[in-house]
Amino acid sequence: MYIVFLIIAVFMLDVILYCEQLLKEEAALTFERLPFLLFTTLYPVLIGLVFALRTFIQTCVTKGSWTFDWLPFTVLGIPALLMDLIFLVYFYPVEIDIPLSFFAEYGSQASIICGLAFGYLALSCWKKKAAAAVLSL
Repeated sequence: MYIVFLIIAVFMLDVILYCEQLLKEEAALTFERLPFLLFTTLYPVLIGLVFALRTFIQTCVTKGSWTFDWLPFTVLGIPALLMDLIFLVYFYPVEIDIPLSFFAEYGSQASIICGLAFGYLALSCWKKKAAAAVLSL
């Protein structure tokens, strides 16, 4: 199972990096950077989802009722999503004024890390609660 998961992850990473290179070349030729920026903002979320997929499948197989752990999602997931998207917002005119020093210090690495964290949390916050045993007298 781990080897199959590793093969799928490596293949997916290869496809993602190939698509990123194509979009980067297209952005250089056409000066249309929105597809490239959207891709570079969203692919870490996709990779984070893949990292959490094995655990999520195990959760799906177990019996019980579905619950969602809101605490880590709101405390970690929503800020991670905002930090992932803020890199995209910087390049398009929006009413938010973001200092350039923020991106000079953190750059796209912060966006990648936050995208991975959000993608992982989006699936890992789903849990199954075991059904309570009914006692009969």
